[in-house]
Amino acid sequence: MASQVQIAKLALQHLGDRYDISDLSEATVEAEQVNLIFEDTRDWLLRQHPWNFAKKYASPAELTGSGTTAVPGNWERMYLYPPDAVRMGGIINPLGDDQPALKFEVARNDSDERIILCNVEDAEIFYTARITDPTDFDPEFTMAFSYALASKMAMPLTGERAIAGDLMAEARNHINSAWETDSNEGVEESAPDADWIRARTGVVNNVNTFTASST
Repeated sequence: MASQVQIAKLALQHLGDRYDISDLSEATVEAEQVNLIFEDTRDWLLRQHPWNFAKKYASPAELTGSGTTAVPGNWERMYLYPPDAVRMGGIINPLGDDQPALKFEVARNDSDERIILCNVEDAEIFYTARITDPTDFDPEFTMAFSYALASKMAMPLTGERAIAGDLMAEARNHINSAWETDSNEGVEESAPDADWIRARTGVVNNVNTFTASST
């Protein structure tokens, strides 16, 4: 399981053997650069995809929609945006997962609170949470994170724009691979055959049965 220091060391290793770190609090250029971008890069990467390891369900607090917190626009309901959310995923449709996605909007109200607007009563939402403990990261996410960190530290530490570009391309490859693995983790139900497919299959089966009985 990776720690912040281990992720930082891995990122610096991508830049070359001359770069290293022992502690995030040390007085080195490497530590300064890591501390400068670590959290922002983590949150940026978490926002790139709806990662399963960071997926969270919640029933957010509904605002009353009175006084200075009037529901804006043509929406009927207003909920507080979860403080640990980095990306809103959606609203659970109470009629079932096979129903159309429910519309929502992320905005700020006139009290400057970040809110979720929708037309759903007692809404249950899912979102990507800000996961700060590296031991909770998916291993492939950790590798993608290390390359993203390296790409952003390349210019300040090496001064080589080409290295930064190569590392960002490598980061993108790892991000896509990590997301593909992450999205395949779960039970996927087979889609039911359309009526015309079932009807056609039935006709073929009847023809085959008739042919077999005739011979």
